[in-house]
Amino acid sequence: MELVDIGLVLAGLVLVFFGATLSVYATALLGFLIGAGGGYVLAPQLIGALGAGGLVAFVAAIAVGGALGAALAYVALSFATAIPAFVVGAYIGLYVITPIFTEGGFVRYLVMIVAGFVAAAIGFTLTKFALMFITAFIGAAFASSAVTLSNLTAVRDSFSPDPILFDPLGTTPLFGFEVPLFGALFVLGIISQIGLFKLGWVARFATVLPGVGRVLGDGEGT
Repeated sequence: MELVDIGLVLAGLVLVFFGATLSVYATALLGFLIGAGGGYVLAPQLIGALGAGGLVAFVAAIAVGGALGAALAYVALSFATAIPAFVVGAYIGLYVITPIFTEGGFVRYLVMIVAGFVAAAIGFTLTKFALMFITAFIGAAFASSAVTLSNLTAVRDSFSPDPILFDPLGTTPLFGFEVPLFGALFVLGIISQIGLFKLGWVARFATVLPGVGRVLGDGEGT
């Protein structure tokens, strides 16, 4: 299980620092992580409904979910950025924007939905910038261990999203200090990805990775 968490941290770091630069590959990785996570959470219900059982069926559900997520992300790139953009926007609306002016109530959910749709519109039309934001956000969640395998297991057992919800403005114990690890990784990721575009690294990646630039819609890459 520790190897899985290490893998999630490494995948998170790739998304944080190279997300939009890797274009379609990062989108496919996002789709795979989301699909595999969904397969892991839903596996008990799926294999029970199919009358299957055992470790092989459980692993198969995760693998199929991951492969399906990656395939859908690759085929529908604009929608692949719009959908997670909605989720990230809604999350920020609920946990960052609404606490500024309200303690709770119905209005916080209205702000959440509006923020989600605004983010989805940005994700659909400004794919490059949305992909930077999405990959840095989701990557930072995994890289900072804000979301781990144990969190996903708790989601599966309780069948509730609460265990993977975290405070983006919260701190993480690190070397005896409370550090805003998620926020720091998120900001560093945005800065790093903008820098890679400014320095022309997208074109360099495109020479060795076919398809880099396809998701960007601005002529970068091939």
